[in-house]
Amino acid sequence: MARGMMSGMHAATATPSVDSYALPAQRRGYVTAMRKIAVGRRPGEPVRVYFSAPPEYRTRPNWERRLDTVRQSLPDGAELLTYETALAHADYATEWPRLAEDIDGLIVTGMRPRSSKVRTVQLGPIARRELISVVPSGKPVLLHTMEHGLVPLLDCKPHRMGREPYQRLRLTVPKTWSPNAPTLQAALDALRPVRAVPHLDQPFRPSGVGQRAAG
Repeated sequence: MARGMMSGMHAATATPSVDSYALPAQRRGYVTAMRKIAVGRRPGEPVRVYFSAPPEYRTRPNWERRLDTVRQSLPDGAELLTYETALAHADYATEWPRLAEDIDGLIVTGMRPRSSKVRTVQLGPIARRELISVVPSGKPVLLHTMEHGLVPLLDCKPHRMGREPYQRLRLTVPKTWSPNAPTLQAALDALRPVRAVPHLDQPFRPSGVGQRAAG
């Protein structure tokens, strides 16, 4: 599924629609894959989503407000991780591969290029590599902008810039993007924790067991 998503992104750039840069068949495949993740989630299993943002964002006065906005966009119970909470006190090169394997989803955001449209966001080399390391797993990967909220990577138009190891990635949100898109709803369902089934405090006992006999 992941390989298809990446190849589909490039194929879709040639024939974009107004609400997605992915083809209808690719979107249907994505929804099916996300539903499979949702159905397979075990009750009580924690859901952790990593939010990848440029260092410049993390020092701005409105950073906490943005984090609250992203948290509110996720299903109740999903935990939002950031560099500060997950990686700041560790060796990034060693810990990121472990974290990428452990998280249930990735949200990326980036800087808006000068003279670009509101719908375009540019990821730096680190965010691009983080994205590439998570996409093959088939986990939900989304772009976040303050104007459009969460948008599945599949629906965005990608454009690579520069050369390795400093290659960047521009992502463009569809012109008529809607938060009601089936791809987004499926991705959010895949990130929705399942409540644990409550168990009885006491195991079943036959009537009268443990009670003092009458008489």
